[in-house]
Amino acid sequence: MKKTILFILLLLSATILKSQSFTSKDWKVMDNELTTTLTFTKSEIQKIQGFSFNSVWDNQLSYSSNLGYYGGIAELHILKMNNEIQTLYNFKDNIGLGQIVLTFYDYNMDGAIDFTVPIECGQSCYFKYYLFNLKSQKFEHQKEWDYLRIQRINRKKKLIITQPDGSSKTGEQILYQINQDKLIKLKVINY
Repeated sequence: MKKTILFILLLLSATILKSQSFTSKDWKVMDNELTTTLTFTKSEIQKIQGFSFNSVWDNQLSYSSNLGYYGGIAELHILKMNNEIQTLYNFKDNIGLGQIVLTFYDYNMDGAIDFTVPIECGQSCYFKYYLFNLKSQKFEHQKEWDYLRIQRINRKKKLIITQPDGSSKTGEQILYQINQDKLIKLKVINY
């Protein structure tokens, strides 16, 4: 009898752990998703999915006392179907590599392409998110998304689970629901 109860408890624990591991077929590992990157190191035009990104590079935009000046994009003119829709300013090279990398993906799962720009990189990289607003037809910086590190996504239910934050023994992950461009915190998962 005790063995049966122990077996049932172990089975129940495994089921609960598996349900919280977000491994169902609807969940996709973000690192395995198809993204596109554009790397800017000078003034140039690069294109992706009907958009043109015309960068105006400034070698003295970013400064560090130990590296000196190392540049960035002073102006980023964005064109859609050859019509300029907006200009974004001052993408500083906060990492100090002499380049700005834009990573494109439909982060808010609305069918439009969005992009990220690195804020900083150490052991992990953190990003600013620019989500394409279908109404205004412009990329809008979503401050509430800053520093978001996505581990898995569920496109069917518009859910995101963050990378674990903490140590290998203790920490947390956050489950978000996406509502248009907003992140709605559904649950904090402690481990």
